[in-house]
Amino acid sequence: MFRVLFKCAMVMVISVACSLLITGIIMTANDMHDVRGYMIATICPLVISPAVSFLVFRQSEKLRLTLDKLGQVMRELEVTNAKLLEKSSRDSMTGLLNREAFFNHIEDVRQKRASSLLIIDADHFKKINDVHGHYNGDGALMAIAQCITDCVGDRDSIGRIGGEEFAVCLPTDDQALVKSMGENIRSAVSRIDFRTPENLRLPLSVSIGGVAGLANRTIADHFQIADRRLYEAKRNGRDCVIIEPNMQNAA
Repeated sequence: MFRVLFKCAMVMVISVACSLLITGIIMTANDMHDVRGYMIATICPLVISPAVSFLVFRQSEKLRLTLDKLGQVMRELEVTNAKLLEKSSRDSMTGLLNREAFFNHIEDVRQKRASSLLIIDADHFKKINDVHGHYNGDGALMAIAQCITDCVGDRDSIGRIGGEEFAVCLPTDDQALVKSMGENIRSAVSRIDFRTPENLRLPLSVSIGGVAGLANRTIADHFQIADRRLYEAKRNGRDCVIIEPNMQNAA
């Protein structure tokens, strides 16, 4: 309200000054000097301008406050939408990217830089669920997810793409580096000290299949190749890493 009253006072002063100036110019031009003219030139703006300017400025202030509130609501809506988008792209249990979000991520990454793919599958996971219950199975999955995150470092490059299956996008197409990262993850998972509420230690391990270099073929093709390498690792006794060579570099 103070802003409105201050603006009204300024308008009133300016109106009176302009009215007196115009009246003075007209009287001088016509060689007229009547004090009543100056009185009228003073009174009229004093009577008219406060009411008119108050209505105008009050509406303007209301509009300003409304726009400020609208801007605040829009900012809050943007934050809410961002949170909803983030939540919709995450697996509810592990917090990693879900399958669709990971596919979109890896497609975007490989367009910008050299990249490779690892698919990681928890060994004997059905046995953990069947023997020790789904509560312990979920705990094992979360422990493996955290272990992969600790090894990779970039949480946004890891996805949970199936029940007990994870995927990792690596920023390299060097087969040795991809193999090394896979071995680091495999070894780290095998060292997890996972225990049930009864303090029974459950040994964990993973089998890993991968593709070094994603420049050629479609993402679906690369996933199929990595999946074949994963099942080759399963057939070889599990708890091992098999990587498809980078055919582009080999050529």
